[in-house]
Amino acid sequence: MRKVGFAAIVLAALIAVSCKGKGDKPEAETLSVNPTTLSLLPNSSGTINITSNVAWTVSAPSGFTASPTTGSKNGIVTVTAGSSPISGFLKIQGKTKAATVALTAAEADLALSPTSGSVSYEAGKTITFQVVCNGDWSITLPSPKPDWLTSVSPASGSKDATVTVTTGAYSGKTKAQTFLTVKCGKKSVYYTLTKEAAPNLPPTKPTNLQPSGSNVATLTTFSWTASTDPNGDEITYKVMISKDNSSWTTVGSTKSTSLSNTTEMDKNTKYYYKVVADDGLEGGKTESDVVTFTTGSGKNKWADGEVKQYNVNQDGSVTEVTLGSTPRPIKLIYTGDGYTQDLFTYGGQFEKEIKDGIKALFEYEPFKSYTSYFTVYVVAAYSNEAGMSIGDSYDKPKTKVDTKFKCTWEGGNSTGIDCDADIVEEYAAKCPGIKGSTENQTWNNLSWCPVSIIINAYAYAGTNIWFEANGGMNIVSIAQTPARQPSYSAYDGFAFTLRHEFGGHGFGLLDDEYVYYDTQKYPRDDQESFREWQAMGALCNSYLPQWNSSANNWYSDSEHCNLTLTPKVEGVNWNTFAARSDYSGASIKLYSGSAYYGKGIYRSEYTSCMVDNIPHFNTISRWKIYTRIKLTAGETPTLEDFMSRDTDRTNTYASGAPSTKSAGGKRKCMGPVIKKSKHSKPYRLRR
Repeated sequence: MRKVGFAAIVLAALIAVSCKGKGDKPEAETLSVNPTTLSLLPNSSGTINITSNVAWTVSAPSGFTASPTTGSKNGIVTVTAGSSPISGFLKIQGKTKAATVALTAAEADLALSPTSGSVSYEAGKTITFQVVCNGDWSITLPSPKPDWLTSVSPASGSKDATVTVTTGAYSGKTKAQTFLTVKCGKKSVYYTLTKEAAPNLPPTKPTNLQPSGSNVATLTTFSWTASTDPNGDEITYKVMISKDNSSWTTVGSTKSTSLSNTTEMDKNTKYYYKVVADDGLEGGKTESDVVTFTTGSGKNKWADGEVKQYNVNQDGSVTEVTLGSTPRPIKLIYTGDGYTQDLFTYGGQFEKEIKDGIKALFEYEPFKSYTSYFTVYVVAAYSNEAGMSIGDSYDKPKTKVDTKFKCTWEGGNSTGIDCDADIVEEYAAKCPGIKGSTENQTWNNLSWCPVSIIINAYAYAGTNIWFEANGGMNIVSIAQTPARQPSYSAYDGFAFTLRHEFGGHGFGLLDDEYVYYDTQKYPRDDQESFREWQAMGALCNSYLPQWNSSANNWYSDSEHCNLTLTPKVEGVNWNTFAARSDYSGASIKLYSGSAYYGKGIYRSEYTSCMVDNIPHFNTISRWKIYTRIKLTAGETPTLEDFMSRDTDRTNTYASGAPSTKSAGGKRKCMGPVIKKSKHSKPYRLRR
């Protein structure tokens, strides 16, 4: 028997042990999650427990984030929903196994209790409300934040909570309101917070009321010493009068310390008078003491809408006649815009500037020789503010002045002015013989009675607007002239511009004779419009009879105009005057340029009122004005009759038409303009 050593025995044992596990299976991979579904509010988080014996990665669906996104064996993953999550599956991937968690986005459940509250005006006042929510919420303060809103605490939180709002002092006399926005996820609710108004203290009573005593004018100015308001509030005054100290009539309201009545009071009557100061807030009215006065037998100013009738004398003076007395054959209407109540005293600014405008028209021929044909009506129109608006049109001014007729200057380099024709018609119709049984009849009457609006303003501007009356041949003219104008030459100023606008365009229906574009030809479109205007009654006296050469007529109706498109003097309507030796001093020829353009349209004399406002209408213009005077009066115009009174046969003025728009730095009056109806936009011949 063979013996075996100890070493051999040990080696055999080791070999036996090492061979024992060969061929056994490795440990199995495990991966599980808890929970398998998770519902989250927007912007809220939840956790997922992972049980595993291997490494894993996490992938979150759109609208969610996961942290961490990698791990090994057991772990916890936090899942957060975004502001607008959508449902999806969170995936956990091991080596070979995977697990999913179904994620859903729950709707935010948010409410406030109460939803509004009010705090006193004092400092340090607080108020609370409850936030009832199933997730995280936050509060956004208003922007801008009111000074009296001190703090909101807490400004954010989770689930249900109590919010405290602290406010400071508030001195406003009306309630103030603001909103706090509470948001959870996509849902927002609002808390309305009101700060009560501070107590209002009324103004002091007005004092030193005038007028008082006796012989007070029936149209007068009421005045008083201003009140003071302890809270610094703006004060409005209401003027009230009574005959029995019981039944009161409101004269009007104002923010100043004087007010004129627009309706005449009874003559020789005792009146009671008081002024109420009102700051417009609760408990903010204070009445003055009542004073008395007695009216006299007359008034000292024009009433709003009052009409007076005037005749112009041969010496140029203006005389008032009894309103309604038999008028002379031709009627003219003067009125004013931008004149406030205090400017209508007898002999005051309105009356003076209106009379200056009347005298200016009749100072030169042919109006001077025919003063006995004219009756002038003057209509007072109260404006709330003095001046003139600026802008493209009266209904949309850039700078608004509250005037009766809304006269609006285009401004800049333009001299154009627009107005509200409806209001002009309303006041013009107050004159005798103008108001018709229908509006169309009123406008037809106005076609024989041009209107001049003198504007209480300082501007180099002026425009005459022609309105086609009733779709026929009659033209209604409204001339607008600022009463004060800067001077660029010897012939600038109110009187010169009024003669150009009202005498030339308004009554004479004349076109402009000045030139802006000295090298450009009168456009073809303008030539067609020129004839169109004539067909409507502008630029010619379309109601004249059609004379011919056999009847010793030297003009045709279509050429009865101060301008012509005919390039030869022998064929124009002023050739008869050009051929007469007694008119040689006027140098009547065919001068190229008119209606802005230097070529293709012609005028009869080198310069005239329609060129640069000189006090001289050229001969054909005087003839045209004369014919309108005679025909309106129902008389027959004749050349012999015209020349018998025509004393202005020599043109002594040396100045001429400017050759360019910027000549002498002077801006010419833009006009005339024409409207197919009183509401349409005015237009010019491409000018």
